[in-house]
Amino acid sequence: MRATTATGRRPAPRRTVDFWALPSRGLGASWRTVWDRWVEQVRRSDPLTLYQAVEAGVPAGTIVLLSYALSEPAPKVMDMLGLPETTYRRKAEAGEALPEVVGHRAVGLMHLVAKLRQLLAESGDPQRLKDFDLEAWVSAWIKEPLPEFGGKTPAELLRNPEGQRLVESLIERMRGGLVA
Repeated sequence: MRATTATGRRPAPRRTVDFWALPSRGLGASWRTVWDRWVEQVRRSDPLTLYQAVEAGVPAGTIVLLSYALSEPAPKVMDMLGLPETTYRRKAEAGEALPEVVGHRAVGLMHLVAKLRQLLAESGDPQRLKDFDLEAWVSAWIKEPLPEFGGKTPAELLRNPEGQRLVESLIERMRGGLVA
């Protein structure tokens, strides 16, 4: 039974924007457009909107998108996010969303890229940045064990909110020295 307001009416259903819209014919050549749109949405969104987007369900196709963006095989992306391949296949075949914890991790990774894009735009020479492949840099950097993280990689830390905050804190300290 649905709750009602003091006037006896049912509350209006919560409207959510289709944050994770994917092309109807799959990603194909349009993956970059979708990736750029999602990263920009993550950058511009307040924490409540991101929370609601994850709660609404991050599509299983996100794994393919992350695989393209990071130039990593999908199984490596799944491993980075802590997603068993069997779970991914089951969710993808059924057209279901990723498990919530994996959705949070995927959004954390997109948030990392969005933060780096913003820092680069604010601190760099636009001509020089035009040729910089941020996603390739992120793909290599997140796999490097770092002394700041006790020898763990940024990818390992992205598995929980506290680790995500540590990674973001390091990125803030790196401001200005990324494209040296």
